[in-house]
Amino acid sequence: MRYEVRLPQLSMGMSDAEIVDWYVEDGETVPEGADLVEIEAEKARQVLTAPVAGVVRELQYDQGDVIEVRDLLCVIETAG
Repeated sequence: MRYEVRLPQLSMGMSDAEIVDWYVEDGETVPEGADLVEIEAEKARQVLTAPVAGVVRELQYDQGDVIEVRDLLCVIETAG
């Protein structure tokens, strides 16, 4: 199955965030809770973690890109 990881709205006023650093690469297997990407929004940094275990696919953005809330960050392919 495909699990789409999207940029969550972490606060009421948040509309976008900058990709600070990816901690995974395309094709990498990750456990649930693994660090995926660090973002900066409203001058605060936060690490987003894998909501499911699987193989990371389709990294959509590069370091320094600014993306909107709900934009697709990556896909995690899960077993089953």
